Amino acid sequence: MKKWWIAIPAILFLGVCQTSADRTTQTQESTQAYNQSHSQGTQTTAETSTGESAKGKEEHSDATTGTNQTQKTAFEQLKAEQPTLPMPQVIPISSGNLNLAAAQSKQGYTVLYYALPEKLALNAQALNQETPIATYLYQYGFASSQETINVLQPFTIDKNGQKVDLGHQIIAYQQGAAGSNYLEWQEGNWRIRVRSSNIEGQDPLPLAKKIVNYLEKATLPAPEKYGKIIVDMNDSSNQATQVIWQEPNNVFIVTHQDALAALEMAVSMN
Repeated sequence: MKKWWIAIPAILFLGVCQTSADRTTQTQESTQAYNQSHSQGTQTTAETSTGESAKGKEEHSDATTGTNQTQKTAFEQLKAEQPTLPMPQVIPISSGNLNLAAAQSKQGYTVLYYALPEKLALNAQALNQETPIATYLYQYGFASSQETINVLQPFTIDKNGQKVDLGHQIIAYQQGAAGSNYLEWQEGNWRIRVRSSNIEGQDPLPLAKKIVNYLEKATLPAPEKYGKIIVDMNDSSNQATQVIWQEPNNVFIVTHQDALAALEMAVSMN
């Protein structure tokens, strides 16, 4: 397992002494509130962008105007400001430019990712009117592995369902409930669930096979004990796919509106 050894400034340790229950509740409330405050705008999916520098010389203006006229992209600005922060190095978008908003809170360090026609400075005020396509939350300073597991909340795979061959010697179990189909399987310490809607006529099998095929070529970060991937095919928000894993004192949460894009983000942290 690859470990992160980083030096975090003292200011980042706010809220370390919270209980795991408090932190779990606050994390959910914080994510929901932040997403609601960014409820407008265009959403896009699925081609890799890493926030490369703009070509040519551009004049500087501050984030208040929302115009990024520096030579650094928002992604590069964040890496320069937080050089020791573990975070995704690849953020897939389908078109436009990658823009970021980042903030420290009691829950940890949060980054919101936007795909927009223009390039904006890190934390530009104009982003308040836009909807992120992906998010990242890094929680740290837990007292024990059990606290991180409590935050992650691993699910148990129900092996009473119908067996489905996903290829590469991986067997999933499929069950239906309340108008939904659930396809679940395990790869190493990772538990994976794909939910589809019967009402919408969705089939989880093709996407599940794409995930398995991708993970045959790419390596996810190694959790200490648990990691989970939750995909909701009937959700088009930036929470549609959640990739969550834990270390003895840290929890990492990556979300994206596209399943394979979320996996790419997580893999880029390996």
